[in-house]
Amino acid sequence: MAQHDGAAPPRHAGARLGGARGEWFAAYARLSTLVGDDGTSPSAYRRALDTAAALGVVGLVDFEFSGGAADWLHRWEQGCDRLRVRMSTYAEGLDEVLSLGLRTGDVLPGVADVTGPHDDRLQMGPLKIISDGSLNTRTAWCCEPYADAHRLEYPAGQPNLSGAELRALLERAHAAGLEVATHAIGDAAVAAALTAYATTGARGSIEHAQMVGRGDSRRMAELGIRASVQPAHLLDDRDLTEKIWQERSSRCFAFRWMLDDGVELALGSDAPVSPLDPWLAIAAAVHRSADDREPWHGEQALTVAEALAASTDGWGTVAPGHPGDLVLLDADPYAAFDSTAEQGAWLREMPVAATYVAGRPVFGAGIELG
Repeated sequence: MAQHDGAAPPRHAGARLGGARGEWFAAYARLSTLVGDDGTSPSAYRRALDTAAALGVVGLVDFEFSGGAADWLHRWEQGCDRLRVRMSTYAEGLDEVLSLGLRTGDVLPGVADVTGPHDDRLQMGPLKIISDGSLNTRTAWCCEPYADAHRLEYPAGQPNLSGAELRALLERAHAAGLEVATHAIGDAAVAAALTAYATTGARGSIEHAQMVGRGDSRRMAELGIRASVQPAHLLDDRDLTEKIWQERSSRCFAFRWMLDDGVELALGSDAPVSPLDPWLAIAAAVHRSADDREPWHGEQALTVAEALAASTDGWGTVAPGHPGDLVLLDADPYAAFDSTAEQGAWLREMPVAATYVAGRPVFGAGIELG
């Protein structure tokens, strides 16, 4: 399973963030000088990658705010060549990426010297842009005010970038052959991001798309923009969403709308905000509850087959020409149950017997493939 919008700790940063959050990201890079191994050493990454492999993860998109290609090549040399990795960049690192001539899908320079000329597992990913904030901080940019707007400086949240700034970043990335992953949680942020994609011709994804209008769901499909979504967030955000977005909750985590409208869905984790666990994401997409309550807006649920398909990076069922990324299970994810609650519980505990990446076993007892 490929995990989108997932990164090893710490939490990924944004393109232009103000206030305390911006100060935190500016300070984070200095912490390792004070605390030693802060969870970003090659050995820490290796442990995280091995843990992911044990859950059936074969690849991830790294949205970490870090040293870029040089850091990843060093990790590769130190034994982190376990899964497929797509390294993203933020606006601050864009100049370096462009100076290296890297396009989305290119193998990072130096990989051939470490693991051989045919190793395509470590690639350039997208430019990451954080265009608005989050639900909990009431900074996600919405078309209507929050229910507790009287307490807020910005009653409907606000964008992190102007429309001109967003378009300029998309234009620059698109001209250089980079896809763009745009964090947009509120419905106004989603609409603005789609306008920027349409204007510039850029390709890529909306990350999160937590609240959308039906028209923007259809527009996403028309533009060919992926929805990179994290179903486990709906388990954590259910109660707060009902409180501060109220009736708009019916448009939150609208997976059924998007799939029916023809949007390509990519399920992910947003680790470490939610666990890097594909089965938790799949169960949340199918069951839409984490307790004894009824599924939250069950009309937006996916079937098991749909959730699994959205977790395979577009490859689907194994066939000739596939890259040899396989997960063997000790139970049937399609097993029938009398309720979605039983089905969700079954999926959350799905036992993984073995994981292969590019034909090589990375978890469990196995033999080389091919």
